[in-house]
Amino acid sequence: MTRDVTALLAFCDGPHDVAFVRRVLRSCLEFQKVEWRFSDFPAPFNSLFKRNVERHAAADLSLDMAHKFYLPDHVLQRDDRVALLFNAGGNNRVEKVAALLVDYLPLLQQARTFPDDAEAVVSRSVVLFVLDADWHGAGQVRAGLAKDFAQIDGAPFLAEPWQVHADDASAAIAADIGAYVWRGENELGTLEDILMPIHRTSDAARVGQAENCIDSLFEWETEHVDTAKRIAERSRRQKALITLLGQRDKPGGSQNGIIGQTKTMHDADLNADQRVQAFAAFVAEFLDLEVAG
Repeated sequence: MTRDVTALLAFCDGPHDVAFVRRVLRSCLEFQKVEWRFSDFPAPFNSLFKRNVERHAAADLSLDMAHKFYLPDHVLQRDDRVALLFNAGGNNRVEKVAALLVDYLPLLQQARTFPDDAEAVVSRSVVLFVLDADWHGAGQVRAGLAKDFAQIDGAPFLAEPWQVHADDASAAIAADIGAYVWRGENELGTLEDILMPIHRTSDAARVGQAENCIDSLFEWETEHVDTAKRIAERSRRQKALITLLGQRDKPGGSQNGIIGQTKTMHDADLNADQRVQAFAAFVAEFLDLEVAG
């Protein structure tokens, strides 16, 4: 007899967002990383991923398809909840996400009837978009999502209006679709505006030394009068800082490697950060997940 599971498909703005969401799920919500074969996945993922790999393997692909977006970057599980994290960044984000959903949604309707020997079946599926506010703001970002994903393959998808969370303006839900927008100064900004305060709490002196280093090497237009330029430049500087801070533990490592595989942010400081707690609480609520007080 198959068991029911709830699946979260999280489409993140880039690899560093994937790394951060993965760390929050593990550190704050007690999810565990799993490394399943295709046959181990709940239906319909067991057949979806196998079919996608076979189809892409038979196609004449270019090198820029080597990222294999049709598979999740990470899979985590807690009891009967499964989280699949995808790097959906890049200029073709909409096309990549839509292509996956075009295959997934019809199979989801058939999963219980045709489980393909799976031991578990997805009985509830939710989608979460995780993006930066940048210089647009959360409202404009959500409006863009509503426009881009109003339909999937001609059928209504993101059809209901966003309901902004009463306690967290970064979070919103439209039926079984959620959006979480990283914000910083004046409701604008990026994930780095959340990451840097945690790094300062973990080791303020070291962050100060890193700042002196990159500021002596490069010029940063972090006070530019143009809002878009200012936000982008501050994000670049913060990315450089985070990457530098992790080079001893992961020489040559990228920002996503630093976030996910080093202790430049201590777990206790990560878990205690109010904005991290707010994001974790939203995900738990979205998944009807009980969290220990």
